[in-house]
Amino acid sequence: MNKSEIYIFTYIVQFREGTYCTQVSATNVEESMKKWVEKINDEKKEIKYLGKKTLEDLEHQINLNEFPPTQLRGLKNIWFLYFTTKSGSFSINIVKTSNL
Repeated sequence: MNKSEIYIFTYIVQFREGTYCTQVSATNVEESMKKWVEKINDEKKEIKYLGKKTLEDLEHQINLNEFPPTQLRGLKNIWFLYFTTKSGSFSINIVKTSNL
């Protein structure tokens, strides 16, 4: 059995009046998105205007995977993701920053 490498993904998120950064460990960008939602659920007090309903909407959109992250053309290990909720939009840059 081949072990998957674990990487650190840095999330740079713009939501309403602020920019928020956090990091998660995952084997790929899709897995990192789910871990990111879990992490911001724990950190929601640090994110202005982020409530329970907005988090539920965000998690639902990620689980649907209708709008997967777009790898930026000409760049390696950088993706862009955009979500909208009733509370506002999320512009998200994801950067695979290193492996563990």
